[in-house]
Amino acid sequence: MPVAATLTPRAQQQVSTLRARDRKAYDHFLVALRTRGCESLHYRLTGEGLLERLCVVHLARQLRVVVAFESVEAVTTLLVGLHSNDPFLDVYTQLYALAGIGQIPSEPRRKPPCCDNDGLPPEVGTAILDDLVKQARELSGADKRRTRRVGHR
Repeated sequence: MPVAATLTPRAQQQVSTLRARDRKAYDHFLVALRTRGCESLHYRLTGEGLLERLCVVHLARQLRVVVAFESVEAVTTLLVGLHSNDPFLDVYTQLYALAGIGQIPSEPRRKPPCCDNDGLPPEVGTAILDDLVKQARELSGADKRRTRRVGHR
């Protein structure tokens, strides 16, 4: 079943700065995501609430893509970034900020499959996804740029 894939403003920023090799890996992943859905992802995150409904794929080297499924037919790429020891670059640190999680979980991460036993993705629903997209817009600075443009007219 084809899956409609969109990106948050933050993910769009991140994809636009990828180097050629990383961009090629991302583009291949995007094709797989649109055709295979949750099967194209490596694992689902673990933790409280929202985290356990988000999925991740490892691309070239330390590059990660974090997605949220609104439904079986619709997925949004939340973040594209490095898994890094530098908290300013680390995709997971950005994810915790995006999800409103102040304390980084200290317990070891488990990595269950993204798809459940029936081959279905974990769904976040429209309201939660709308909030994540809003938070990603704020992280990207898109709201500030829009305000500056409107204010200069």
